[in-house]
Amino acid sequence: MERSGDRAIFNQESPPDGRNPISEPYSGYFQREPLPPERTLTEVGPGTPMGEYFRRFWHPVCLADELRDVPKPIRILGENLIVFRDKSGQVGVFHPFCCHRGASLEFAIISDRGLRCAYHGWLFDVDGTVLETPGEPPDSTLKENLFQGAYPAHDIKGLIHAYLGPPDLRPHLPHYDMFDVPGAQFAPFSTPFPNNWLQSHENNIDPVHAVFLHQRITEQFVKPFSVLPTLVWELSNEGEGLFYTAGRRLDADTVWIRTLQVLVPGGSFVPSTWGLGEAPLYYQRALYMRFTVPVDDEHNIVYGWRVHGEGFPGGFPEQNGPGRVDMDGQVNRDDQLSFAEIQRTPDDYQMQGTLWGGTTLPVHKSEHLGTSDIGVALMRQTFRNILDGTVPEAWPTPAREEPEGPKTRNIYSFDALVKIKELSETEADRKMMGELGKDMTQAVMEIADRTNDQSKRDQLTRARLKEIEARYQAAD
Repeated sequence: MERSGDRAIFNQESPPDGRNPISEPYSGYFQREPLPPERTLTEVGPGTPMGEYFRRFWHPVCLADELRDVPKPIRILGENLIVFRDKSGQVGVFHPFCCHRGASLEFAIISDRGLRCAYHGWLFDVDGTVLETPGEPPDSTLKENLFQGAYPAHDIKGLIHAYLGPPDLRPHLPHYDMFDVPGAQFAPFSTPFPNNWLQSHENNIDPVHAVFLHQRITEQFVKPFSVLPTLVWELSNEGEGLFYTAGRRLDADTVWIRTLQVLVPGGSFVPSTWGLGEAPLYYQRALYMRFTVPVDDEHNIVYGWRVHGEGFPGGFPEQNGPGRVDMDGQVNRDDQLSFAEIQRTPDDYQMQGTLWGGTTLPVHKSEHLGTSDIGVALMRQTFRNILDGTVPEAWPTPAREEPEGPKTRNIYSFDALVKIKELSETEADRKMMGELGKDMTQAVMEIADRTNDQSKRDQLTRARLKEIEARYQAAD
């Protein structure tokens, strides 16, 4: 005999009294079946909306130091490829199989000019031009009608960049303002993650995770990160990126303002994760330039530069390289610690890598975002708007439409420590820090956008932030 409600429960429908079963204790029975995963923003193979968007940009694909005397196999945006540097110094990125008979070019011979297939000796220039078909008769015209599949590639400060999009839409190579800072040096690095690219990129715009994961749970960053910040999120440059400004009260006299910027599709520019010294510190630029690059739908690699030299203090730049970076919490530690030890000291590698099962696509419909997730929600909506065609500024301009060269992409990320006395009411103090952060960030952006002289920009910015500090001191 069937009791009342049995069929409803068996069919995982709501009970007949109209209650929502997942809003009650012990509701696991009703949450067993996963909702559909997010595909539009996460699938990156050829022909997918996000995959084709990514293909409109230049991306790091390996470190220059990884190119030796044999080709290097890579995977990016769901494509298996071969990277090499010929003996003349040119960099090539090829489809992995020879266009003659499909031999693997992993075993090809690096030549004075291009790459030679080991199977029949065909020689290819870095653009895919067939230079030699030595097994063919001297009068053969076969090579005049064939090209090995190839993509443009360049070495930028030790990171090999490739462009996988339509040839006629290729943009200029990226140029960032930090390239022009006198004395700046760039140590390239890469950190692989076992998860979808979006999970790693969203991590950049989630400042609250640093409070808990990187300080209160596992002490990877300095003590000030344990303070819950007052947060302000903003879109930048008509939607081609976004940033947050975090204000933290460090003591009764000191406020730390930290702004972190992300740019589409995968750029993030991270200020310091270690001590800043004593206040006042009016302006210190980002120390990490990072780029989340999809390997496929289920893996990504964060490539970047650790900026060091005069004006970029701290850390250990010499520790950066393939699979390593001098920012704690970013690499796989399976070969260093037991699983139980890692459970006690989790980091970004574990958290990003296990969201919704890690290698599966994320299930956004099962999340419950809060006010601390405003940046995550903004980022997702930004990408949806881009793919819908409503943010034309977020699509790169083809190089043929910019004959004077690339436009410099300004980076607004910074740290500042200022002396402003704590207000008597906590909420008023938090509101003040939010306004202070907005004022400082606006000043940083305004000055960056009106001068390309980086030394002058630093001087003007520090002077302006000092003025803002004085204005808030006077309002105490």
